[in-house]
Amino acid sequence: MRFVSIGNANIDVTVFLDRIPEQDEAVDALAAMMTSGGSASNFALAASRLGVDVSIIVSVGDDSLGQIYMRSMKEGGVDVDHVKIVEGRRTGLVVIINVLGESRRMIESPGANLELTPKDILEREDLIKGSREVHMASVEIPIARAVSELRRDASWDPGARILAKNSYEAWKLLPGIGKIFLNEKESRLLSKESDPEIAAKKIAKEGPDEVIIKLGPRGSLAWADGELCFVEAVPIKVVDTTGAGDVFAATYLVSRNMGFSPEKSIRLANAAAALTISRPGTAFGLPVWDEIAAMEFISYGKS
Repeated sequence: MRFVSIGNANIDVTVFLDRIPEQDEAVDALAAMMTSGGSASNFALAASRLGVDVSIIVSVGDDSLGQIYMRSMKEGGVDVDHVKIVEGRRTGLVVIINVLGESRRMIESPGANLELTPKDILEREDLIKGSREVHMASVEIPIARAVSELRRDASWDPGARILAKNSYEAWKLLPGIGKIFLNEKESRLLSKESDPEIAAKKIAKEGPDEVIIKLGPRGSLAWADGELCFVEAVPIKVVDTTGAGDVFAATYLVSRNMGFSPEKSIRLANAAAALTISRPGTAFGLPVWDEIAAMEFISYGKS
């Protein structure tokens, strides 16, 4: 079973602080780490961790950060043969600031991510058409359109930034999407509906077979197989939320491809996301199946 992940490639520099420094002040970090990042990269590593063969289509620079990224992905079991390496460009960089008791802050510099084009997608047509699952994460609309023209069952996690500036264009792409992952804010941006259940049904009418909406600490819901199901979240102490949505999507898609029902798949995805946010750093906190299955059973009981 092969998955393809399409989107951004970054190096994440994550720092944990007890407070933000004032102007012209320095504070000591409680902890700091540097890992590969980007939604598509997080998804690929998570799916690989779950035993899936994964190829990634991203764009990196020919710099030292790109070398670190490629090495990290290879070590994570991800196929990097289809990565675009751009001469003279810097690899994407994200600084993630985690302050105790507060939501994370992110500063992004896209770098070589801007060099991924629809032409790059078409050049990888055989890979995209021949894979079991194709997942797009935070890609620009032209990339999503190119993928949907090759695969009308692709999975898509558009992200809030894309939907905030291109919700109309995203809406027009829904007939060519198989599964779509959104959080509550994104579902409102896309559907113009404040109720997540109404939003899921409205989005599904436009084409996607499965609409999955993450509701944060309340849980997750899915409109799939003509039915709506809701699963409460797994309560857990939050350490770092970076990448949790990508791990959720990877676990859900792997579970569905293993034949699990939408409800069971959400339970497993919720469990995987809970494990992820309880640990610092996405790449260091990716769960394996045994952990996910144990957490799902402890949290929800026997199916």
